[in-house]
Amino acid sequence: MNRKRFTTVLIASMLTGVMALGIVACKKTQPTETTLETTEQTTTTTTTIPTTTLPEYSGPLTNDEEISWTETNLETPATYYAKVSKGEFLNVRKGPGVGYEKVGTLTRGQAIVCVAKASGGWYKTQDGFYVSETYLTGTMPD
Repeated sequence: MNRKRFTTVLIASMLTGVMALGIVACKKTQPTETTLETTEQTTTTTTTIPTTTLPEYSGPLTNDEEISWTETNLETPATYYAKVSKGEFLNVRKGPGVGYEKVGTLTRGQAIVCVAKASGGWYKTQDGFYVSETYLTGTMPD
């Protein structure tokens, strides 16, 4: 082979190789598929509501206090209302005075039926307990 032709074949071969390498280098790669796993998370909030346990009664309370005072029955039972400040309570007692045991309370405007008036400015309720006349009114307080 003559030298000129040899050089041409050599250069052509080299160019073919370089082009082949260029094609391989420029070859686009196929995208790979990626799978992402997601986890859904749920948050639960628990609220505890305090409860109040009230005593259960099988009937009306009985007053075992021995009567040592005078009382006058009303002609007809009268409905009165507790006139205490908002948020305050009117004590219901076993006898007509602050020295007697407290058996309950009335809230502002709560109605109570009275059947007798005891000494010292106290009313006897239809249940046989006592409330102070000072904290009673004949009309519903505002």
